[in-house]
Amino acid sequence: MAEVHETPHHSDDVQQHLREVQAALARHKVVEELVHRQEMPKHELVENLVHKQHLAELATRLDKLHPADIAYILEALPLDERLEVWDLVKAERDGEILLEVSDAVRESLIETMDQAELVAAAEQLDADELADLAPDLPKQVMEDVYLGLDAEAREQLRAAMSYPEDSVGALMDFDMVTVREDVSLEAVLRYLRRFDELPDHTDLLFVIDRKERLRGVLPVGRLLINDPEVVVSDIMLTEHLTLEPGDSADEAAMAFERYDLVSAPVVDSHHRLLGRLTVA
Repeated sequence: MAEVHETPHHSDDVQQHLREVQAALARHKVVEELVHRQEMPKHELVENLVHKQHLAELATRLDKLHPADIAYILEALPLDERLEVWDLVKAERDGEILLEVSDAVRESLIETMDQAELVAAAEQLDADELADLAPDLPKQVMEDVYLGLDAEAREQLRAAMSYPEDSVGALMDFDMVTVREDVSLEAVLRYLRRFDELPDHTDLLFVIDRKERLRGVLPVGRLLINDPEVVVSDIMLTEHLTLEPGDSADEAAMAFERYDLVSAPVVDSHHRLLGRLTVA
């Protein structure tokens, strides 16, 4: 089951987290210097234990934070402290944090990672996220990651990387929930219970036919308030915003604001569902 981390915080909360991390780093340095000056037996052992204790406490604190908050902290720290904190982040979170930091900070972090670490970080990401990170990764890393993908993920990655940067296709998300129109809401609910957690910003389920063509959307709210015996086709919406990968990202953003959307389907010229765009 996926680990639960705090949601991103408002500015004041993030500043407080930053101050706490800076204070922890400062305490660690002071104690480290004091221990280092002492003339005592087993000096190195004591220093090592104190060092590990302070870093373990800081690692525990970081593990509870959202990737966006950790990214903010990394960006605010000087390089030596940034790299010290980066070393304390759990390896399985590297990929999602690299996506959140600025280009310059991402470059400084990637420079400290060997090929195996970068491959492991990239393998944690979905195809659309990997496409965002790909320009900053060494060619050999991307080749190793690509070879480890299944056929569907390879196709998604190729598609995501082929669209212009300012297009819907470059921003679309492949992580979504699809259902058929001829099943009952009870069957849909049973299907959803199989997920450890739903993809972020899942306000719609996408209704497709056997050829992957989009038939409509099923708002989660409708799913929850209707009789479980009702069939999806009876309550799905067929009038909704649909985007194509070549559409302008700026125009899509304006549409999201105009209609107060959380997500929208992205389809090809044959109306086959390719992915979704989310408010994120």
